[in-house]
Amino acid sequence: MKKSFLSKQVVQNFFEGKTTQMQNILIQEWLENLANRELYFQWLEEWETENPQFTPDVEQAFRRSLYTVQNNTGMNQPIASPGGIASEWLGRRSLIAKWVAAASVVLVLSAWLLSDFWLYKQYETGYGEIRTLVLPDSSRVTLNANSLLSIPRFGFGSGTREVLLTGEAEFAVKHTVDHSKFIVRTPDKLEVRVLGTEFIVYSRDRGSKVVLSQGSVQLRSLKETNPKPVLMKPGDIATMSTHGRLTLSHSESLSAHQAWKQRLFMFENTPVSEIAYQISEHFGVNVVVTDSMLAKRTIGGTFNASDPAHVLKVLSDVLNARVSHSAPTGEGPETFILNSNP
Repeated sequence: MKKSFLSKQVVQNFFEGKTTQMQNILIQEWLENLANRELYFQWLEEWETENPQFTPDVEQAFRRSLYTVQNNTGMNQPIASPGGIASEWLGRRSLIAKWVAAASVVLVLSAWLLSDFWLYKQYETGYGEIRTLVLPDSSRVTLNANSLLSIPRFGFGSGTREVLLTGEAEFAVKHTVDHSKFIVRTPDKLEVRVLGTEFIVYSRDRGSKVVLSQGSVQLRSLKETNPKPVLMKPGDIATMSTHGRLTLSHSESLSAHQAWKQRLFMFENTPVSEIAYQISEHFGVNVVVTDSMLAKRTIGGTFNASDPAHVLKVLSDVLNARVSHSAPTGEGPETFILNSNP
């Protein structure tokens, strides 16, 4: 993590409009680091608490600006020589350049303030990491590995509670006294709408999935022109294809879809190709099954999901296959190759 090179006092001076042009540029560069942005918000909260009624000295600012204008327009000054006129013109040009640079910083900072980062607080998990968090409304979310949850910084719980999910997470939604709806949205335009229930949402490149444990869930595929709501009941599993088509299943076992919470892989007649995909997705490695016949074989069982090498070793023993390994390079991730024994 990059260390902060700006002091807290400089950033607080920025909140009060007391920073110089150079300091504004340094703040702009400092905010490019994600950790620094979180620190920025922390300091902003502290500053707003300490200065609840901060107001600028308008009269002093007016006098200062009037003095600047008079100085740079030559008011109350003797007529300048040609050389003096050139110097004055260069001075004005320099002043304009400074104002343009300062305005550019303000525009960039304004764009940041309107970006998703400023509007949403983000919770992210790395490969192999599982994280549980409690939302401001007391709802609980457990994030699977390689997932991102975005929650509005402002207004969450006022009427509607909306979050954005990329990856996979289990939600235990708290039912509120005002019956406010809880909505999960995914990048492929799946909308999951509930009042209070427990369910899992999966959303990655190959499509989305919802697994309902308790309560009821209403789904809509916003890829469709006139999306029709699909109502789920406990035990249902809904999948959405990359084209936006929703399919509801009533007979699948939920345990295999929930095993990741215990850091387990649970397979039930699962093709080896699918197992390889899940391992790659969870750990951020590249698993290649070179034998097409091996890729089509199906197995069942529960495997510890703490380490990709361990999972593949157990898998190769079950399949009577062999696994080879190559270290990560600058151009790609760590690679495991699964192949049949000769």
